[in-house]
Amino acid sequence: MGEDQQGEIQEQLADTVELLRWIIGVLAGSAWQNLGLVPNPASKKVVRNLEDARLGIDAAASLIEHLKLRVDEKERRDLDTLLANLRLNFVEQSAKPESTG
Repeated sequence: MGEDQQGEIQEQLADTVELLRWIIGVLAGSAWQNLGLVPNPASKKVVRNLEDARLGIDAAASLIEHLKLRVDEKERRDLDTLLANLRLNFVEQSAKPESTG
């Protein structure tokens, strides 16, 4: 494999890592919204949907496990903290009764 091919592969890998970071951020933002802790930016309404929150958290967790192999220790800690915060808030929100209005 020539230097050009290696450089191209490294560039694609970097692009993939950046894409995973972005997707994890989107999934985390969606989870926060579905936990009822952040308003939807479009509707400005706070709505709790724990089923969708769980899906977003689980999907982010899966991507984080793959991404952790390619990032430094600080970013691994940051990703672990994000996931822990989402999971803790999910448990807290699950313990609350559904709002009726």
